[in-house]
Amino acid sequence: MARKTTALATAALAVALLAGCSAGGSGGNGNGNGNRSGSGSTGQSSAPKASSQASSQSKAEACSAFQSKVEDAAKGLQSQVSALQSDPNAAVAKLKEFDQSLSDGVDAVQNTDVKPKAEAFRSAYDEMLTQIESIAKDPKTADLSAFTATTQKVQDAGTEFQKVCTA
Repeated sequence: MARKTTALATAALAVALLAGCSAGGSGGNGNGNGNRSGSGSTGQSSAPKASSQASSQSKAEACSAFQSKVEDAAKGLQSQVSALQSDPNAAVAKLKEFDQSLSDGVDAVQNTDVKPKAEAFRSAYDEMLTQIESIAKDPKTADLSAFTATTQKVQDAGTEFQKVCTA
């Protein structure tokens, strides 16, 4: 049961990642000034800097910033799918690593159009990760219909992220 659930989880995650992260930095107005999260110093406090950055980060820059933080982690996760299916604990550990990459990606996004979509993707993923951890600990209590609904949320959030980045 644990192997089957882990296989389902990694397959669902791979689909979500392909939908949500591979779109990346296409779209936007492309007029950016190269300002990324944490780059440059204005000598101001962090709150005004973040506000200034939010108003100056284009959609394309925001999408690219998110993508750059999560793309390599997503590729690494996808390349290990078969190995992760046989070891649920290793799968959970890798999924937690990816969760940190998602968090870093969300932090890099300051554009007000893109940020909510990146946050929604991270939130849906976090919900799925919580369920996967529970399933790995006790596969007999797995609620696969709830898990399927959660993976759909991840896919939907990825699609919404992609839409805002390609608009």
